[in-house]
Amino acid sequence: MKEYSHVCIDKNETGLATLQQDIANNGLRTADQLGIILSGGSQMLEHHLHVFLWDDSVLGVRRRRDLLVNPETSFLVRVRWPLLTETGWIFSGTLRGDNGHVGPPSGRSTNGAWAYRGSIPADYCFVEGYHDASTDGFENWRSGRGWSGDG
Repeated sequence: MKEYSHVCIDKNETGLATLQQDIANNGLRTADQLGIILSGGSQMLEHHLHVFLWDDSVLGVRRRRDLLVNPETSFLVRVRWPLLTETGWIFSGTLRGDNGHVGPPSGRSTNGAWAYRGSIPADYCFVEGYHDASTDGFENWRSGRGWSGDG
């Protein structure tokens, strides 16, 4: 089971505990689903319709770490969901490469960044600072079946 990471940054000073609880309850949602209006350029790139994730490649890990500069304002959400599949050379997956500002997410990732069009259910999100290995259902989550084990 491949694991992806989402970097959550508290840009509105909501508080990490509030953000962690929200993601643990509701999963990762798009800006559109949250009613957040992005700039015109970001909307042209369809950023409001996607959740962005990093893979475990060298570039993906490096770029993810670059975003996690302040533990007081950011945290990681780890995602294990069998529905997440990478787009390759031949087959189209549910993840599209977010290859910079060259257009909406498409094709393979060249930099470790991926975009999923839609939300990611809370059942498949491990929220650092909220969940840990002793949380009920951890082994289910780790195996990709979600916290409930139903996946």
